[in-house]
Amino acid sequence: MSKWKMVVVVPAGPNDDVADTLRSVLHYADPELIVVIDDTQGRGIGLKHPKLVEIPPDASTHRDLGGLWVNLSKAFRYAVEHSEFDLLLRLDADALLLGSGVAEAAGDRFERFPETGALGAYRISPDGGLRDWTSARRALLIELWLRGIRYPSMRRKLRKLMAASPEYIRGEHALGGAVLFRGDAVREMYRRGLLDAPEFAHSILGEDYIFGLVTVAAGYHTGDFSGPEDPLALRWKGLPAAPQELLAKGKLVTHSVRFWADMPEAEIREYFAAARADATGVRRWPYDSSSCAKGGSLQ
Repeated sequence: MSKWKMVVVVPAGPNDDVADTLRSVLHYADPELIVVIDDTQGRGIGLKHPKLVEIPPDASTHRDLGGLWVNLSKAFRYAVEHSEFDLLLRLDADALLLGSGVAEAAGDRFERFPETGALGAYRISPDGGLRDWTSARRALLIELWLRGIRYPSMRRKLRKLMAASPEYIRGEHALGGAVLFRGDAVREMYRRGLLDAPEFAHSILGEDYIFGLVTVAAGYHTGDFSGPEDPLALRWKGLPAAPQELLAKGKLVTHSVRFWADMPEAEIREYFAAARADATGVRRWPYDSSSCAKGGSLQ
């Protein structure tokens, strides 16, 4: 049993195989609580477990962008109010756990770098390249000016958050597919009211963009955890490498399983499910936490 208590938050839409994702979580981790935002439109998530709680989405929101932020922040508040935890893993329904030890790896990194409040695909991609925050910066500029005229309360909220976050680098964020948050950072977000911002319901900012800002507003930084030598392997669309390569490298979490080359999602999930059924599929991360990004801009 890990000394790091972890909760997991997963949003589920009508086309997601969230049951398979949850099976990977339960196979490789021992979470205190799993909170699923059930936006499956009556389809259901297809799995029951004593540690699993389903909450409905906010009726006034949409599934994407700002609406997803409102629903995720609601799930974060639920976790704070109903569980004690050291870590919170925010996981997309098209992400999977591939091995054991993600709580230990993240807990060790957080312990070594106390200023870090979130870990994920921040500045560095799995192939070692730099992630591009241009779209986030552009969306932020639009929200602050053009769309701010239409949604003045949202613009006021955004400007207030930015004024309270002088160290924030415009557009900085970790890819939303899988992010690990320090428990104290989540509780600080809660204490400061940062997880209660319905003004963003109609925002064009990605929910991960908003969490990037909120992490800094809570007094923390985001760190890299999805580089070539890190335990996470995350890409926006499709897998970052072939399934067998991800397992061979001992990666613990990946996103997105929607496709790899000509391999469709169903076959990818079947491949990783077979690895879970095999004892050799239980892999622990031989991580090296000698480096952690405090912050910085893309060049």
